[in-house]
Amino acid sequence: MVFVLQLRNAGGVASQWMETLRGDVARRWYEIYQSSDWPALRLEAAGVFRHPVTEAQMDNYLKAETRCISIHTPLVKVEELSAAPAVNQAEAMP
Repeated sequence: MVFVLQLRNAGGVASQWMETLRGDVARRWYEIYQSSDWPALRLEAAGVFRHPVTEAQMDNYLKAETRCISIHTPLVKVEELSAAPAVNQAEAMP
C-alpha cells in the first residue's frame, strides 16, 4: 500500500514523502493514521519515509491512484521528526 506523508516545517514550507509499505510496517502506519498517533509519527517517520517527492509529484500520484493513505497534519512539524534508522520493509516508489 502506498502511504503519503505531508508535513510543513516551522516556516510553513511543505515537505512530502511517498513509500510503498507492506506487512507489519503497513499495519503499523495504518494504526498511526487511524488513531492520529502524532507522538508515534514523530518518533517513527524518519525511519520509514525515506523518499521525498515534490508537491507536483504527490498531487499527480494522488489524482491518478484510488488506493493510498495520505497522512497530513498541521500538528507535527518536519523539525519534530526524530532521526531513526531505515525500516527494511519500506520500499521506494517506482
